[in-house]
Amino acid sequence: MPLALPNERHSINWFGALLAVAVVVGLCVLGCASAPPPSPRPTPAVAPAGDPGAAFVERALRRRGLRFGTDGSVRALWGYLSHAHHPVALAAARAGDVLFFDTRPGADAPSCDSGAGRTGIVAAVARDGRIAFVEERDGRVRTSFADPANPALRRNARGEIANTFLRAKAATDPGDTRYLAGEMFCGAVRADHR
Repeated sequence: MPLALPNERHSINWFGALLAVAVVVGLCVLGCASAPPPSPRPTPAVAPAGDPGAAFVERALRRRGLRFGTDGSVRALWGYLSHAHHPVALAAARAGDVLFFDTRPGADAPSCDSGAGRTGIVAAVARDGRIAFVEERDGRVRTSFADPANPALRRNARGEIANTFLRAKAATDPGDTRYLAGEMFCGAVRADHR
């Protein structure tokens, strides 16, 4: 471009400027200037085994400072806690301990290793040993109860809930199926910050 002298006027090539604007607008309208659509992600062959109750307990433990990972299932949470922390008897449970329950039908003895299906956190222990625990079930956080001394008792002499129903009765259940928290208890763990 030649140097311009003072007081010299420059002429603008209006045709070239309009042509450049028309090309840019045309490319935008045709989509050539936009990013390509995202490619679809493959669907995993197996859905994650996430359980809302386990997620509730895991969040509470992480707020305490524990750092760990599981597949989101109650059994995986039991596996981690029972090996990395301190299992305790139900009668020795205290506020903050994590409880596990075997919700499978049938008469087999409750087992967290093969049947942990529900979990909760001890909120309080009454003088008589009745345990109040919080759990997430059916999209709500609930207070439930377990009585280690009376695992098959629904209500105590004062009319208080001794053991919460953790399993709804189904027509296909064997006659010896357990339904109450005390009957289904399979493990408790004291999860310390590490």
